[in-house]
Amino acid sequence: MRVSESFCLDQEARQLALAESEPLENRRKIALNAAKAWAAEAVAVREVALNRRSPDQLDAAITLEFAQETAASTADPEKLDHGHVQ
Repeated sequence: MRVSESFCLDQEARQLALAESEPLENRRKIALNAAKAWAAEAVAVREVALNRRSPDQLDAAITLEFAQETAASTADPEKLDHGHVQ
């Protein structure tokens, strides 16, 4: 299961609130470390989301590539490769 960036940020905020209200130093440190980990995970999730392309974007890119190849090949029929060995 993938977690969302907003879930990670919510967990970070929750851990920061726990750390703020915690009277014991060792538990406060644990909560602060957990908050740092959730913040780092939120950054990682955001980076993955920015680098991921939807199937529609991929389809559009492939369609554009075929259109460009078709346009280039019809512009100069001599450049067409019909599978002949030269």
